[in-house]
Amino acid sequence: MNRTFTILAVLSIAGVGIDASAQPETKRKETPMVKESAWTWGYFFADKDPARVKALFGERKQTINVYRVDKVVSVKGKPGVSLDTGSTLIRVESAAKLSEPGEAGPKLLFHGVPRHLEYTTSKQRADLTKRSRADLPPGKDTVAVIIPIRKNAKWWALPTDERMAFFQKKGDQIGHTAIGAKYAEQIYRKLYHTRYAVETTDHDFITYFEFERKHTDDFKSLLTQLRDPKQNPEWNYVDREYEIWLTKTK
Repeated sequence: MNRTFTILAVLSIAGVGIDASAQPETKRKETPMVKESAWTWGYFFADKDPARVKALFGERKQTINVYRVDKVVSVKGKPGVSLDTGSTLIRVESAAKLSEPGEAGPKLLFHGVPRHLEYTTSKQRADLTKRSRADLPPGKDTVAVIIPIRKNAKWWALPTDERMAFFQKKGDQIGHTAIGAKYAEQIYRKLYHTRYAVETTDHDFITYFEFERKHTDDFKSLLTQLRDPKQNPEWNYVDREYEIWLTKTK
């Protein structure tokens, strides 16, 4: 009798599609959700395995670059990331919106959306388009620098025309755009916006640069000028900024 009851119970469970061997306490492995996006997103991961990062995006089209971390330099405020010298950083661009990987997945440092040039006149934009260099191939002499930047509330409270004025020449003040234009042929630049695209208060922009190692002094000169309020008063509104120096390896 007991044996018959046991057989009927097992058949009953199977009939309603329940796996009798399932363990209800076992947690399923978390995987990030990926969906198609109208925008191309830039993602920055701290992970030593490019294949593991690539797998997050499945079969979706992507570009991936790999870097060795050389140093992290504080400029204003504390750095928002902690990276060991010699560790690996991975940048991915894809028209896919990726939810943040779980604790077991690759560590997502930050992400954002590239946008068209802002605060430039049509003449300035045409000049930059004509003279700006392309990104560089990987190699021991290809330097990349990531600079997350946050501006204070006073900056965002300014009307658009007043913000744009800081990028233009005014008297002895050269302005952001003219300073950057001097180095357009030596230094590749890309800007990822995060303020309205990503739910974070750590930064408003992620600026990305590449250049040949022989142009390191040129790059440092660019930063010095951009951070000089006499030449670029916009700098007064920056309240957090740090540099991640890298070598582009793949």
